[in-house]
Amino acid sequence: MSAKVKIRQAAACLLLLAAIGCGETTPPVAEVTQSVYVDTDTMQAIVADTATQTPAIHPVTGKRTLQPALYCPKCERWHAIPSVEQINRKPGATRCPKTGAEMTADGPWPE
Repeated sequence: MSAKVKIRQAAACLLLLAAIGCGETTPPVAEVTQSVYVDTDTMQAIVADTATQTPAIHPVTGKRTLQPALYCPKCERWHAIPSVEQINRKPGATRCPKTGAEMTADGPWPE
């Protein structure tokens, strides 16, 4: 077999492997079913089923008092955040109202 044929075969194999992803599969994305909220009546952070509409319904009281929350690593507390529309319009909406630190969705979940 000539060198040109071997090079073409190798190139075809590499192209085929690239096209099929070398057998790798994308790992499934975990579905988020619960989120941290702050109850606007009690100002307590709670974990509840993720809702598409806010304020969300409190699982115990049945009232729409749950606002999505972000965690401040400086004061180590969960704080209610405004709606996505307000976050996009208001600079600093994701900063802690007490410390000014950037808040995150990652933090120890309340018990």
